[in-house]
Amino acid sequence: MNTALIHTEGELIEKAARGCPRSFDELVDRHYQGVYAHAFRILRNSEDAADATQTAFVKAHRSLKEFDRTRPLRPWLYRICGNVCIDMARAKHRTDEDLDKHAYMLEADDRPEEVLENSELQSKIHRAISNLPERYRRIIVLRHYQQMDVDEIANMVGAPEGTIKSWLFRARALLRRELAPFIEHGLKEATA
Repeated sequence: MNTALIHTEGELIEKAARGCPRSFDELVDRHYQGVYAHAFRILRNSEDAADATQTAFVKAHRSLKEFDRTRPLRPWLYRICGNVCIDMARAKHRTDEDLDKHAYMLEADDRPEEVLENSELQSKIHRAISNLPERYRRIIVLRHYQQMDVDEIANMVGAPEGTIKSWLFRARALLRRELAPFIEHGLKEATA
């Protein structure tokens, strides 16, 4: 009778950190889809996302001995992947038009149906998010696009929850200020 051992994530991390390639392969198998999806949400290109995912796992493998095993692995992998994606985006020096492909849809708090139906406003939202400073853009994506809780974001980014809340507040304020003329114009047309 051949029974396969099912290892906990902690056991796999420990073995992989000691050089066991099978254990690291198992960790990759467990987390590949999530890391790839995270990269794709940032880069909006399947080939770039696959490259970023591969690079993220290579970097994770190199740094696994230093990984704090008291913390969850997923946010650490996502943080590595996010940094890889940022580096890739910077390296390509994308134009504003290309940035639209990498922007994200921010769900509207007040009238989501109207915002989603208005493609011009949707384009403005994409552009506004792309124009945010990197740390704010990342927080908006994690919170509104990936529906992560503040504590998960804090863990992933490596910042205190209070800092994440502050950045989230500032990012939303910047978006509201930039999008206010378009939202007001759209609402006036809808009620006319």
